[in-house]
Amino acid sequence: MQTIQTEDYLYALAYCPFLSHKEKWKVLISDHPEFSDYTLVSDRSLAMTFQKKTAFWRYLKEFDYVTSMEEEKAAGIHTVYLSQEDYPHALRKSYEPPLVLFYKGDFSLVYKGTIGIVGARDCTEYGERFLKELLPPLVCHDLVTVSGLARGIDTYVHTKTIENGGKTIAVLGNGIGYAYPRENKPLQEEIGKNHLILSEYPLNRTPKKQYFPLRNRIIAGLSRGILVVEARERSGSLITARLALEEGRDVFAVPGSVFSEQSKGCLDLIKAGAILCQSYDDILSEWHMTV
Repeated sequence: MQTIQTEDYLYALAYCPFLSHKEKWKVLISDHPEFSDYTLVSDRSLAMTFQKKTAFWRYLKEFDYVTSMEEEKAAGIHTVYLSQEDYPHALRKSYEPPLVLFYKGDFSLVYKGTIGIVGARDCTEYGERFLKELLPPLVCHDLVTVSGLARGIDTYVHTKTIENGGKTIAVLGNGIGYAYPRENKPLQEEIGKNHLILSEYPLNRTPKKQYFPLRNRIIAGLSRGILVVEARERSGSLITARLALEEGRDVFAVPGSVFSEQSKGCLDLIKAGAILCQSYDDILSEWHMTV
């Protein structure tokens, strides 16, 4: 393989369109074993990737770094690499962290106190009312909210944080140059201008189903704790909660009616040991912050 700087290698790997998330890690640690502490990918599985590894090396020789970087610069996109010191410490400690973080906005927000807030896309008036009461005190305590810019609870979190004068981080399951969902394009632009947008995907990468569970691990990795407001029995919010628990983060869950489909996931989390959250007091008290 040609000699190439680590950051350039990671950048090309992030752009590579034909390798899956796991395949990228297999290729990476076979060429750069110093990254093996971040993953459980074993040496035994590396031989399986020979053909794709060879294809990636060809891709590496042909990859147009200059054009890609110029497009990002024109769009106001910046990058930070897993190999660099300014990579967010908490996220670096998580399992298989993004090799490259593409971002737009105020990157210093990742170093502040953060709380991930996730929930149902088809949220109810109950969930919105709860967040309306919850968010102002959290903002007053300088907590930065982290969510996924999806419809429903995510959108409400970002919007109400901004309306209350707080700061928010949106983690995308697509490239920053692509607006998804479409109706959130103005909100995405506002967050990129005055807050922070993060993604592990190149500028114009379109969303794919498999990207969203991966996006959730970034939300969990960045956050001191995760609050699940409303969630069905099987939902992406529960994936985020599970990932947060695996990373040693606090998980809070909002109780709801046993008759509500949107509350069943939260009730199951509470039954499994999540911290019951009936108001902002429950979060601030758990974190020994002045109420």
